[in-house]
Amino acid sequence: MTPRTQFTLGDIFRISLSAYRQRFRSLMGISLVFLLPFDIINAYVQLRFFGAVPANWMAKVQEAHSVSEAIAAIPPAYTTWMPFVILLYSLVVLPLMAIATSRVTVGMVVHGFDVPVQEAGNDAFRKWPMSFVTLLMVYGLYGVAALVASWVIGLCAGIAASVSQVLGVIVGVIGLLAAFAGSVWYCVKAAFVPYVIAEEKRGYAAALRRSFELTKGEVWRLVGFFLALSFILSAADGFLLLVGSVFAVIPGLGVVVAVLASLIVVPFGFVALAVMYIDLRMRKA
Repeated sequence: MTPRTQFTLGDIFRISLSAYRQRFRSLMGISLVFLLPFDIINAYVQLRFFGAVPANWMAKVQEAHSVSEAIAAIPPAYTTWMPFVILLYSLVVLPLMAIATSRVTVGMVVHGFDVPVQEAGNDAFRKWPMSFVTLLMVYGLYGVAALVASWVIGLCAGIAASVSQVLGVIVGVIGLLAAFAGSVWYCVKAAFVPYVIAEEKRGYAAALRRSFELTKGEVWRLVGFFLALSFILSAADGFLLLVGSVFAVIPGLGVVVAVLASLIVVPFGFVALAVMYIDLRMRKA
């Protein structure tokens, strides 16, 4: 990858939109292969299991007199199917989509040629085992850090509360804000692990270390990028759902519209991340 220039955030979204439009058919092919099966599974779970969840279950959890009662009041859909859907997306769909869309985007933006869907898909499947283990490590490190942070915050808040109840609350709030800031920092720093695997063929700890290197000194810029990207994706998804609401009177068609909106909107997010990855590599070259 030969560095030529550095992109502004406006450049990144402009290039992303151009790549999305020019490679629309390829990206839709990738969506149909990797994203559509997940959307169908997710829609089935939402309709089959979450549709029957009682509306007052949160009140029962809040009224529980013990941890065991609170856990028992949580509907099974939230303790079994929700974790299943989240893990399926995080460990399977996300790396496959990221690698495949990265191959298409980098091929066009950097090298100026079209990467066929079959080639991008095959590359994603070949690198998925490495991606699976690497992301499992990334999520595991986050989980351990979250547990340690929770223990430290609870300990500090408890010690402060023994001196003053108000001081305990203040320490707890400050600790939670610090934990939130740490979570954002880690997620931003680790966001480009799948793209490092796709384009640099580094995996495991090397991929995480490389993602940290690429994002060094860029955290605030990347936070702004992710906020802008989230707004764009939400607006596009909301617009498509609003247009599709015209047909919502037909039973089941609302779910179909939601799936179609996902297939169209989600690939743009992966393309934008791939373009940002290109920019970070140029800056660190």
